[in-house]
Amino acid sequence: MMISIDNELLPPLGPFKRMIDVIPEFICIKKPDGTWLEANQFALDMFGILIENYRGKSIEFLQSHLTASTIQKCRISDQEAWEKREAVKTVEEIETLHGSKVVLELVKQPTFDRDGKPLILIITGRDITPHKQKEEELSVALDLLESVLKGATDAILILNTRRECIKVNEAFEKMFGWTEDEFINFEDEPPVITPNHLRDASNKIMEQLQEGTSIPIYETQRIKKNGDMIDVSVSFSTISDMDGRLMGFVIIYRDITSQKKVERALRESEAKYRLIAEHSTDLIAVIEPDGKFQYTSPSYFHVLGYSNDILNCSLVDLLHPDDTEELINCFTQVLVKKQPFQVEFCLRHVNGHWMSIETNGVPILNDHGRVESIVTFGRDVTKAKKTEELIRKSEKLTVLGELAAGVAHEIRNPLTSLKGFTKLLHDADGDIKGEYLRIMESELNRINEIVGELMLVAKPQAVSFEYTNLKEIINSVVLLLETQAIIKNIQIIVKMEDDLPHVYGVENQIKQLFINLLKNAIESMEQEGIITLELERKNNLVQMTIQDQGCGIPKDRLKTLGEPFYTTKDKGTGLGLMVCFKIMEEHSGKIEFSSEEGRGTKVEVLLPTSPPPKPFKTHR
Repeated sequence: MMISIDNELLPPLGPFKRMIDVIPEFICIKKPDGTWLEANQFALDMFGILIENYRGKSIEFLQSHLTASTIQKCRISDQEAWEKREAVKTVEEIETLHGSKVVLELVKQPTFDRDGKPLILIITGRDITPHKQKEEELSVALDLLESVLKGATDAILILNTRRECIKVNEAFEKMFGWTEDEFINFEDEPPVITPNHLRDASNKIMEQLQEGTSIPIYETQRIKKNGDMIDVSVSFSTISDMDGRLMGFVIIYRDITSQKKVERALRESEAKYRLIAEHSTDLIAVIEPDGKFQYTSPSYFHVLGYSNDILNCSLVDLLHPDDTEELINCFTQVLVKKQPFQVEFCLRHVNGHWMSIETNGVPILNDHGRVESIVTFGRDVTKAKKTEELIRKSEKLTVLGELAAGVAHEIRNPLTSLKGFTKLLHDADGDIKGEYLRIMESELNRINEIVGELMLVAKPQAVSFEYTNLKEIINSVVLLLETQAIIKNIQIIVKMEDDLPHVYGVENQIKQLFINLLKNAIESMEQEGIITLELERKNNLVQMTIQDQGCGIPKDRLKTLGEPFYTTKDKGTGLGLMVCFKIMEEHSGKIEFSSEEGRGTKVEVLLPTSPPPKPFKTHR
């Protein structure tokens, strides 16, 4: 018997309608032809049905906010349930005319009478829109996480709350040698990356994470699959759900083995260099760009008498006032040019006296190419300076001794004349006596000039740079050495420009320089000959050239000129040329030798006509 469902049966459904209206889920009852028999308020609101007389009408003819495509999908899924004759679960996206979307999870249950004829279709369901949105967000988040894990260069390990591995990235596989499957789905013992002696510390960290304590990045060691130990930096973070409950841990490893090797090598290197510095006699210091000491070697105590208290002061505090400007200029140039330098200055000993220090400096650059400090290597040259001065005085005495022989010969001739004219004066008349007196006065003046030049060379003078007339110096040197030249029948020819500028230097040192060079030229000539001495201007310099016709210097000895005790003379010491080179260095000048055996030697000397600039001295 078929049960008829028509309008006569609707009034008894009233109580049922009131009951289902309070249920916050989708409930709808349809006839086999698709017309609505009943629905709760949730379903009516969901579909946007505004009319009250919805019974007996299909969704196509109801006044709703649904799109045509949504209505078509509903009709198709209804038909599927009737055809299958069983409950059908479906998820339908309800799209309104206003563009909003609602996702319903529905169960469509068809009913039949005893004869198997369709009776009613009961549709129940719930709004899963928020859940669907969360699923989509989760899917996007998982995709993003997968992308991050895949692209990360650091090894990432994800653990659950039981500290079991649930995920590792490709960088982890490369760093430690295990694949994700090997690390997660192990058969016997789980893979271990923490060394035995570090496991207690690792477990304590995990306990602190579970208690909510944040762990800073720290450096430790881990083991690879092949047993190699690597240095790593490790960072930890926790994973929590929406309610703040702990879900797992994320551990990120960065391989710093190479960095640690470099650091260890640097520490070993620093220890070696510190050992060298601690036992070196040189004054080794690390100085900041502003001149403050960062480090001083123990030699500062042995040489200058200072202890570690020197680290509380600046280099300028120990510097002689006369050297302050030069040192400041030197440091300024180092900061700009970033090049090694050499400079000489005086430092105050703890007892108060001054010591000459020759210093080489090397700038230390940081990663940005800026000078962060300057390493200086100094040595005490106080005794060496005194020795140089003694050598110079010794050489001067030697020269004076040799000059004295020539001067004695030169003075003996006029003295003989004076002695003879003195006897002739007794018998001479007035006119002849006047002529005799004139000749005697001339000879006396000659003696006075020669003795005066000899005394000028012998007399010690304070070292003072000033403008000096080079012509007068050359004339006086020629006057001194001319007698020695005449004895050997050597002619000295002097050629000078008329408007020759004055040179800037120490007169007595320049005179000693020319005496040494001209004397060497005379001594190199065994027979008669000519020595040419020329003076000419060369830009802002004055060049003096001495050309002799002596024996010459072998090529292999030209490079060693200026070294002490290395000489071509049988009885020479080599100190004369050493003094010459030193004088030229102090005058910022230049001296060059060119020679050919058997054909003589040419010496070219360049002297400045103005004070040289005061930047630091570069390496010679």
